[in-house]
Amino acid sequence: MCAPLLSWLAYRTQCRGVHCMPFAVSPCKRRCWSKTGVGSIHQLGTGLSVLGLVCFRTSRNASSFLDFIMPLLSICMPSNRDLSRSVKSIESALAYAERVGAQLIISDNSGDPAKRAFLEGRSFNLRYIASSDQDASANWMRALSSADTPFLLPMGDDDEIRFVEGHVPIDLASLPDDVAGVRPTTEIWTQSGSVLKTETFTIDAPAADERLAEYNRKAEGNNSVYYSIFRTSLFVPLMRLFVDSHPTNGGYCDWAICLSLFTAGRMLHDPSLVYRYDLGRWADELDEMQASQYRKVGLPEHTADFFTFLMFLDLHIFSLRRSLPLAPEERRRVFMMNCRVLLSDFLRQVRQSPEKFDKTVTYIAGLIAKEQDIDSIVQLSVLMTDCIQLGLKDRYIRFFQAAQNA
Repeated sequence: MCAPLLSWLAYRTQCRGVHCMPFAVSPCKRRCWSKTGVGSIHQLGTGLSVLGLVCFRTSRNASSFLDFIMPLLSICMPSNRDLSRSVKSIESALAYAERVGAQLIISDNSGDPAKRAFLEGRSFNLRYIASSDQDASANWMRALSSADTPFLLPMGDDDEIRFVEGHVPIDLASLPDDVAGVRPTTEIWTQSGSVLKTETFTIDAPAADERLAEYNRKAEGNNSVYYSIFRTSLFVPLMRLFVDSHPTNGGYCDWAICLSLFTAGRMLHDPSLVYRYDLGRWADELDEMQASQYRKVGLPEHTADFFTFLMFLDLHIFSLRRSLPLAPEERRRVFMMNCRVLLSDFLRQVRQSPEKFDKTVTYIAGLIAKEQDIDSIVQLSVLMTDCIQLGLKDRYIRFFQAAQNA
């Protein structure tokens, strides 16, 4: 038995009202910690060695210990499902967090007392928040705003994650500044448990505008890369702008959110992390699920015809925010690529299927197609939103103004 461990066991017998925890440091110099009990130590990662002890009084809660030894990653899970429908997701996330030294943050607005009793005080790696927010977006922000780590991983309470033994996780602390995040191996799976597709593609282009085009080529209609590890400093301000100021807060906006994140940096792949994304009803009821995203936020179902148009407008406005680390020329190139990739696709749809749109839409689309100035293009685009729903234009103007201060 190693000397540090003998010292810990000897010291623990002398403690009164104090928990003593072995403090471990990985070979890559990242700070980690291992959960212990009487006669047992759970070692985190290959090659970790016990270097010393961290002691704290039993009256202090888990968060005070986590505050002392700060992990690099928070797994943020807003949860509205009761215990029986979320327990597999939660158990998988907690197992991963304990394995790699991350923290799991659950903002639970289910109101399920059994779930609360099951989770409170469960692990030093778990921060449980009994949320009173009934609005999904507010509960989402409560989980995200509780992350005090440099990186976070958003996670749904119907998905699962796992650590793949034999792989060494990417050292988040050593990521270059031009990397926005790290994607897992994503398994797209159905309610029957079958895996439809596995994705591992990265976003490698050195320039922000080129990354937009690259993702447009590689995504192939699937945006599950949203569930990746991102820098907290990029993800949280963007989501706060979205939740506080976006005209609809619609679930369909995840594409524009991802594209905006990719303008900030490259995306690597970590083969040690597998994210199982539950496709659910999307596998069999694609059209109905798309329509329901618009109904939920009070938009007419024909909004689906404006999908790429709204993605263009949202991405442009997201790209205005000051928290996005882009030089003026880089930002301008992002605006132009957004026009070439997304807006041009919508204009093509209007030309090819004019019967799907009213005369005002076809007229404004014609004006946009002739316009060269990006500011004029955006002004005409904001004007067109009233053709989707009366009053949407004014909400987009407020969103535009908020983004310039975000």
